[in-house]
Order: sequence, then C-alpha cells, then structure tokens
Amino acid sequence: MASPDRASRYPLTVIALHWVTAAAVVGLVLLGWWMQTIPKEPVGPRADAYNLHKSIGLTVLVLMLVRLGWRISHRPPELPPLPPWQAWAARAVHALLYLLMFVDAFSGYLGSAVSGFPVKYFGVTLPAWTGASPAVKDACSAIHLGASWALVVVIALHLAATLYHQWVLRDGLLLRMWLGRASVARGGGRTAAP
Repeated sequence: MASPDRASRYPLTVIALHWVTAAAVVGLVLLGWWMQTIPKEPVGPRADAYNLHKSIGLTVLVLMLVRLGWRISHRPPELPPLPPWQAWAARAVHALLYLLMFVDAFSGYLGSAVSGFPVKYFGVTLPAWTGASPAVKDACSAIHLGASWALVVVIALHLAATLYHQWVLRDGLLLRMWLGRASVARGGGRTAAP
C-alpha cells in the first residue's frame, strides 16, 4: 500500500505526459502567433512553419488521447481539502483544458484536411480522405482561432490557481504533478521524499 504522501501524487508517466503536453501546447501557441507574421512569398518558410505547427498539434492530439484513456481508466489522486467551490472550479478547469485541446486539435486537423493542400506529419504526407472545401476550412479556422484564445485564458487561470495554492495556501497541490522528488506533507507545505 502506498504511503499517504505517495498516494497524493500522480504516477511518473502521467506527470511526464502532463509536462510534455504543456510544453508542446505553449510551443504551439507561440509558433501559431509567429507563423502568422511570416511573409507568404517565398512560400517555403511559411509552409514549413505551418507544417511544423500541424505536426506538433497532431502529436498533442495523440498525447491527449493517451491522457484521456488514463483518466477514464484511473482515479486521479485526491485533492487536498478545499472549499466545495474550489474543488468544483478545479474539475471544471481541467474539463475545459481537455475539451479545448481536443477542439483545437480536431479543428486544426480538419481545416488542414479540407484546405486542398497535403497534410504533412514531420515531412510525411498523410493520406487525403476528402476534397477541398473552402467553407469548411473557413469554419474550422474560426473555431481553431477561438478555441486557441479560450485555451490561453484557461491555461492562465490554471497556472494562476496552481501558483496561488503553491505560494499563498502552501497546500502542496503543485507537487501532485511535479517532476521532482518532493512529496506533499500532511497539513500542507512540502517535504523531501526519502
């Protein structure tokens, strides 16, 4: 049986998936903003940036499917004692993070698939399964942009709440998903794991 400190943390594989996904999403947001500024002529640099964005986005989609599979089949560690509204807010923010990442990834992929251009995954052209549809592409682009902005807002909220718990409440909430060897101490704060 795991100790209470160990039981309050996510497994290492889930922690690693969280941080790899987080880094990829931040990279996607930054790349998405930057690639809009690349001139359309010559075509190469802009196309390369878009293809890199699509490749990372498809990778995030796969990572999110793995994370969703784990979440469905496993119970996450218990939250520390929180007021009911904070526990509800934590669950709502996590649900929004999952939803927005899936909406972003699917709308980006579908928009690419119906753009009339080949979809490449790190240089490998994926099979085309549909023809070009400018109306669907425009709708997907609008959804992708809206979901991206909403995701940035929800990530900022998630980060602010995490830092509030870590630095103000000092309840060790961040340590549930931290890569280090620290563990949550009873009564809040942190201790070094043996």
